[in-house]
Amino acid sequence: MDFSQLAQLLAKRQLTLTSAESLTSGTFQSQLAATPQASAVYPGGFITYATTAKTKILGVPEHLIAQHGVVSPQVALKMAVRARKIVATDFALAFTGAAGPNDLDGTPVGTVCIGLAGQAIDTAKTYHFSGEPQEIMAQSCQAGLELLASYLR
Repeated sequence: MDFSQLAQLLAKRQLTLTSAESLTSGTFQSQLAATPQASAVYPGGFITYATTAKTKILGVPEHLIAQHGVVSPQVALKMAVRARKIVATDFALAFTGAAGPNDLDGTPVGTVCIGLAGQAIDTAKTYHFSGEPQEIMAQSCQAGLELLASYLR
């Protein structure tokens, strides 16, 4: 599935989506916003690259980050849940991980956690990608698309 197909599917079902991005730095949002249906399905999102942005903008509890690490399914899920609540959308995707070139607080490059929040779903998955930072970012965005698409199917 690509961004256009996802936007079409969301629009057809009259569903909305927001996102909270860390390692992907807005890549997911910019690609979704480039689709013709963006205005119908995507009211906006968040780029929370730094840990402090996750806590101050999204309200991710500092103790959660301290307990599990910034790259964890728990933090990814909380990012998605908070983004969905703030923007009042049907779904939210959140991305946190280590795109490189160096490990992030002991988390190996390529480790990515993606959270998905919705009315009937709150889940997060951990992925392990390889390549240069841009490749890891692209793989992360595709995994987020597929995660949401698998739920919508």
